[in-house]
Amino acid sequence: MKLRHFLTVSGWTLVSRVLGLWRDRLFAGAFGASTVLDAFMLAFQVPNLLRNLFGEGALSSAFIPRYVQERGRDQLAAESFAGAVLTRLALGLSVACGIGLVIAGAVEIWGSERAALVAHLAIPQLPFMIFICLSAIMAGILNARGHFFIPAFAPVVLNLCLISTIIFGDEEVWYLPYAVLAAGISQVVLHAWALTRCGGMPPLQRKSSPLVGELRRATFPVLVSASIYQLNALGDAVIAYVMLGAAAEGAVAILYFGNRLLQFPMALIGHGITTAAYPELSRQGGRGWPALGEGLRAAAGPMAYFLLPAAVGLLVTAEPLVRTIYQTGAFSEYSVLRTILVTQFLALALVPIGIAKLQTRCFHAMRDQRTPMRWSLIQVGVNLALNLILVQTPLREAGLALATAISSALGCAVYALIMRQRGAGWPLTRSLLRPIVASVVMGVVIWAVLRWWPQPSGAVTAMAALRLASVVALGGVLYLAVAGLGGLRRKHPKDAPPVSTPDP
Repeated sequence: MKLRHFLTVSGWTLVSRVLGLWRDRLFAGAFGASTVLDAFMLAFQVPNLLRNLFGEGALSSAFIPRYVQERGRDQLAAESFAGAVLTRLALGLSVACGIGLVIAGAVEIWGSERAALVAHLAIPQLPFMIFICLSAIMAGILNARGHFFIPAFAPVVLNLCLISTIIFGDEEVWYLPYAVLAAGISQVVLHAWALTRCGGMPPLQRKSSPLVGELRRATFPVLVSASIYQLNALGDAVIAYVMLGAAAEGAVAILYFGNRLLQFPMALIGHGITTAAYPELSRQGGRGWPALGEGLRAAAGPMAYFLLPAAVGLLVTAEPLVRTIYQTGAFSEYSVLRTILVTQFLALALVPIGIAKLQTRCFHAMRDQRTPMRWSLIQVGVNLALNLILVQTPLREAGLALATAISSALGCAVYALIMRQRGAGWPLTRSLLRPIVASVVMGVVIWAVLRWWPQPSGAVTAMAALRLASVVALGGVLYLAVAGLGGLRRKHPKDAPPVSTPDP
């Protein structure tokens, strides 16, 4: 991988994440934890879920290696394969969008007031899923051709559209769905323009091929196992909106704000290490489960080294962090306290979610898609059951976040037991003892400092940001002093003799 490609992708990813935090701050300031923001967030969940799964998730991950390998053998056949995928994806999503529009229209006419509000905001957003999924496949084609700038820049477009709409749209929530749709159309146009400048658009066609059938068969099991966190987040939002209702106005928005804080370290650390480790895990998988276990530990060690302090830091700095980003305008002190509690419970899920992503990739490396698919469905069921219980407690929406933490830890533990039974061993080793101790020391000291230096009344963003920056700097120094730099050293997995692995 060329350094400039890595810097291009990482640089624009960081820009997109920073703009996303600014966008969320504008959401909080303009609309607060309100019913209309709840409805918009819920309406955006379905197209965003499909974008994560079909565009940036399982389909994209399964499409890219097949396109690259076919392009190396026969360029015309590769372009024909890409065109067939784009055509079938556009047709399938158009049908799904049409069905969704009919259902949303019926709900808007005959549904309750709260359901009609969600349907009204969903109607302009549903076509977004067509454009964003097509643009994600186009981005994969561009990456395979060696072009990274436009695919890396494209996610920034959605944030820019939403930010400009909030600033120049008189803070009207009704404009936001059209900003989402405009962003989707803009990204397709942007990617199509880039494709025409580097080899041309693949020819759109309905003609099938063995590669298309292989892609379809490979995608579904991966789709289910990769969707676990997104499905749980969607279930949380629906339950919060339906069961809490006006009694806990803003519950969906508060869950969203807490999840955004969780996703920042997950994207920068968890996703980055998982993506970088997957080729090595795939190679080790060809040597059997013991060798794969070595590869897993080589990746899980550095991931835990970074995610442990991130999780503890998110837990103990939730108060100044939430105040710094969200406490502005219509976002009240009561909403801040609710978001803090949600963020703290979600912090407990950070390490299990990150390790589980690596574990899932291990099963895929062994060509076993059924095991993670089966346990992902069970995990969704456990999370749903816990949601229905905990949402009725005084925790309310925070109970949904606690359910996510419990089900994530359970899923990670089950994967660890299965892999140990198959000869891979445990994912983590005793070398993490020092990072664990360092994280605890860091957390206790930060907690004590924030107790000694509380947020003064009347001061919001500036003082909260000063407190946050101070304890983050202090915590970083403490963690490195106690944990050392051992977790940063690259550990190469040991080779093992090849072992024949039957297909599942």
